[in-house]
Amino acid sequence: MLAPAEATVEEASDPWDPAALAALARTRGLAYRTIEGLARTPPLLMGTALLVGFGVLALYSFALFGLPEQLLGRFAWQVNPYPPGPSRAHPFGIMAGLGVDVAHALLVATPWDIGILGSILGVAALTGTLAGASAGYFRGPLDWVVTGLVDLLLAVPPFFLVVILYLGTVLFVPIADHLTLFVLLFAFVLWPYYARPVRARAQSVTAEPYIESARASGSLPSRTLWRHVLPNSLGPALAQLPIDVYQVFFVLTVFPFLACFGNDSLLSPLPSTSFPEWGNLLARGVCYGWSPLAETNFWWMYAFPALAVVLFGIAVALTADGLGSLLATSQRR
Repeated sequence: MLAPAEATVEEASDPWDPAALAALARTRGLAYRTIEGLARTPPLLMGTALLVGFGVLALYSFALFGLPEQLLGRFAWQVNPYPPGPSRAHPFGIMAGLGVDVAHALLVATPWDIGILGSILGVAALTGTLAGASAGYFRGPLDWVVTGLVDLLLAVPPFFLVVILYLGTVLFVPIADHLTLFVLLFAFVLWPYYARPVRARAQSVTAEPYIESARASGSLPSRTLWRHVLPNSLGPALAQLPIDVYQVFFVLTVFPFLACFGNDSLLSPLPSTSFPEWGNLLARGVCYGWSPLAETNFWWMYAFPALAVVLFGIAVALTADGLGSLLATSQRR
């Protein structure tokens, strides 16, 4: 009788076994290497799942409502001092003042928040990472210029600097462009926080033997930067992303909150007081819903917007942490 054939990798009892995934990665190529990386880094898997969930909600909201710039009050409880809380008809309750369903408002705000956060962090991270890696690798005058700009901008905390810059320029910009101005200024304020640690990592990477080997083999400096230095210097940038998510939301919440007691058009970078944005909803929820007295403390008006901010921050943190671990593992290999 013939001996039974050896079990193939596909027949492994545990399809998520790291050894089985490694064997599949060697034989099946990029797709299985990606699966192996996700299996080895649960934070990346969880963070990616959360971000995909937010992306699906954003697409669903965009398909239903487009990108409205106002949340129109639709309920009679707009000025009622006792708005109804969570119920079957309104799972997240009603927000007094704005007169909107909280769940509907959060859904409509999702594509706006992803766009605002993506624009600020994308521009800041890309600019800072490229500037820091280039300065750390090429040294010389470029390093002096980048280091000087970074030291100058880091002398003031980002919250105060973006407030000063925004209030100093907003009067010269049309109201319709206030949000664009805010995004550009915040990206300008945050890029040094990526450039400085990436520069330090790039200097360390540049001293590695394989960089010297690449130079000796005649590799162009730009090719060495893109293929070797930059990919191995991304760790600090990934670590900075979750911090900046909450910094942006903090400012987006503070402006509308202060505007509750003053001139909305002057203080807030948002086009209107009913603009669909999580920070704005959180600020309005605190304005209209928080109270030291239990009978007048309408917790759902600020708890659910705060939960959306926290969940998005956790999603970014898990994804960044997982990508950092994946990069570290690939570098050791």
